[in-house]
Amino acid sequence: MSDDLETRVGAGVDSTGRPVVDPTANVLQLVEAAIQRQDDLRMAEKEHVAEVLRLRGEQRSHDLAHMSEVVTIRARYDEQLRDAEAKRIDAIRAVDVGAVAAAAAVQTTQASTLAAQVATSAEALRNQVAAAASAQTVALAAALEPIIKDIADLRRAQYEAQGQKAQVVEARSNTGAVVGYLVGGIGALVAVVTLLVVLVSNPPA
Repeated sequence: MSDDLETRVGAGVDSTGRPVVDPTANVLQLVEAAIQRQDDLRMAEKEHVAEVLRLRGEQRSHDLAHMSEVVTIRARYDEQLRDAEAKRIDAIRAVDVGAVAAAAAVQTTQASTLAAQVATSAEALRNQVAAAASAQTVALAAALEPIIKDIADLRRAQYEAQGQKAQVVEARSNTGAVVGYLVGGIGALVAVVTLLVVLVSNPPA
């Protein structure tokens, strides 16, 4: 047993008796390849992260540009809406102004027509009153003519009657009363005609 242990102590050999190299070149190459692989993976990951960051930055820049374009389009659209609304309001105001002007023109025409009609009616009424007054004056003169004649005949008869002083006084009293009545009636008629003329010349507003 001890002989076997003594035989095994020492440098290791392979089945052919050649010394064994540990680790072998093959193992070292595999380890180096594995390390290189890890380095490549880390480098690839680094590049990937850098590419992702770059793409995110470009996306952010694109989003900002898009948002700026949207804001510009909205501002332009709002301005167009304001212009259209202002034009619509101006058109409505123009229609209102035109309607007011047309209504004012119609009212002016109606007022002129009414004034002309009132003036024509007033003139016709004045002519009618004047004609009526003239006719009344002629009729009054015609009605008073026989009365005046009778009064003159009565006076003549009274003057011719001599010696009848009482009859003369009575006749004078009667004549004075008749004349007073006639004068009062003529005054009343003149007052009525004058009132009619004033009312026609100054019609109520």
